[in-house]
Amino acid sequence: MRIRVASNSTSDKPEKIDRAEKLLQIPEGTATFQKIKGRRVDAESTNASLDSFFWNRRMIAYGPTRQTLVMLGFAMSQKATSRLIHYRCSH
Repeated sequence: MRIRVASNSTSDKPEKIDRAEKLLQIPEGTATFQKIKGRRVDAESTNASLDSFFWNRRMIAYGPTRQTLVMLGFAMSQKATSRLIHYRCSH
């Protein structure tokens, strides 16, 4: 059975349903779900950090090349911070 995961303004807005928040694209009980279930929390946390990273929650660069560089910079800063915390805790 397939169910649409994108919101539809004509049917979802009156009922105040947010399909993207409620439906999983990979069903529970499958092998793939078991592999990724612990990573969703990490992904949500990273997405929240990314949103708050940008001024006014907007991308600060125009064009795909510049946006890619901004995203790489964000990822590198997150990795560097994580590595520093790990280093300080283990020594």
